[in-house]
Amino acid sequence: MTHLSFTGKRWRLRTTMPDRTIDLNAPHTLVPPSVFPDMDRAVERIQRALRDGERIGIFGDYDCDGITAVAQLVRFFRRRNRDPWVRLPHRIHDGYGLKAHIVQEVIDAGVTLLITADTGIVALAEISLLKKQGIDTIVTDHHAPQEELPLAYAIIHPALSRHPLPHPCGAGVVYKLVHALEGAPWEDDRTDAALAMLGTIADLVELRGENRTLTIHGLSALNTLTSGPLSILRDHCCPKGDIHATDIAFRIAPRINAAGRMASPDIALRALLDGGESLTDLDMLNEQRQQLTRELCMRVTQEIDDTTVPPLLAFASLDFPHGILGLIAGKLTEQYGRPSLIAHSDGETCTASLRSTDAYNITLGLSRCRDLLLSYGGHAQAAGCTFARQNFDAIVATLSADIRTHVSLDSLVPTIDIDEELSPADITLAFIASLNRLEPFGQGNPEPLFVIRNVSLIQTRTCGQENTHLTGTIHGIKCVGFTFGQFAGMRDHVDIVARLDRSEWNGKTEPQLVIVDIGGLTINN
Repeated sequence: MTHLSFTGKRWRLRTTMPDRTIDLNAPHTLVPPSVFPDMDRAVERIQRALRDGERIGIFGDYDCDGITAVAQLVRFFRRRNRDPWVRLPHRIHDGYGLKAHIVQEVIDAGVTLLITADTGIVALAEISLLKKQGIDTIVTDHHAPQEELPLAYAIIHPALSRHPLPHPCGAGVVYKLVHALEGAPWEDDRTDAALAMLGTIADLVELRGENRTLTIHGLSALNTLTSGPLSILRDHCCPKGDIHATDIAFRIAPRINAAGRMASPDIALRALLDGGESLTDLDMLNEQRQQLTRELCMRVTQEIDDTTVPPLLAFASLDFPHGILGLIAGKLTEQYGRPSLIAHSDGETCTASLRSTDAYNITLGLSRCRDLLLSYGGHAQAAGCTFARQNFDAIVATLSADIRTHVSLDSLVPTIDIDEELSPADITLAFIASLNRLEPFGQGNPEPLFVIRNVSLIQTRTCGQENTHLTGTIHGIKCVGFTFGQFAGMRDHVDIVARLDRSEWNGKTEPQLVIVDIGGLTINN
């Protein structure tokens, strides 16, 4: 029998710990741009276009990685007193990637050199059409290439190079191109490093190796900027001092992504390049995104019977905006530990985002019902697909049966992986400082979580605007639990899963526990 916490989660002590064998004293040097075979060719072509006064175009993506990649390229050309033609796709009207109608826009704009950012590696037909029109394309991308490559003038892609693993994101690849174009250092290179760092954290690439180094450089750069749009965004989102990778992941990157989710990614690009009202717009769009996500998550959870949670949580509605399908699916899977499918339906066609758990590969599941789909793609834990609305019930039934076939439903519960058990005496500022040396935390290098057993919650009270949070002490150590206000009356003999932080108040610094979950003494899994 699996014992669950008071919030219905399973606790699991890691049997395989994340590899923390990081040489903390090693110099944080970046991989040189020369690891990319086509780099010199790309640099030569861009320099020729600048010299000859050619019309240069940039095409990117609607997420934070793509936007920050495009921002770096625009900044490079502005430093050369050139304003390139820029096109970011609209999530609904254009969809992902280079499309035929966008190719026509490139042609109509008189572009003779197009640079893609965070996209392009699978745009075979589109780049072939550009070439037939006499337009050269330089592809910068990090997504999986197909066996056949596009007929581009140059391809800057880590999988087609000697770049060590883990590979950079799209913004990281563009940072290499800018580095090769400029040499090092260059004018306001700190802002470009910060932009590359934003894309790296937002795109959830592993924060190890080169990505770790770039993130360290970018965070240091962002923390030292004294002017410009990024410094304004930093101070607005994190007014209390130096920011960390978690601040980027939960405060800054969501604002940049909100533009592409709720309106147009051009708003985020203008905010990063020029600031002004566009920065205010990001705040507004992010608040709208948060509110709508909360409302729709509440709506779908009200339709779920907690006593008989189905293998697949599936909902389709015209009311689900394309931009937050993945957010709703992710929150459902996090809350219930089951694969989920959330679809926008116009009555005839559904566009869906899916999320899964470690136990089940959702993309393989889609492949086993592909005869019911118009298209699909993704990886083990996240996928997307389109299908006829009339096939919704059949797809749900087929995927549900597939889940039952390949995993035990008992394993499909929300799970928290714990690094180690601590006693209150272990929780000191010195220990917390040693943990902080492992930063930046993120994908591939998660922030350590600890279980503290059989403790008493003292002086608990609710806090926050709606009294949804919990504050108190454990063995004299301050603790805070966001969304744990319901446990304010609980006192003795509880187990706590928490991450360790520092509390700074009235000039005094002391340890603080940030509660992740609460359970009883029977939780041993």
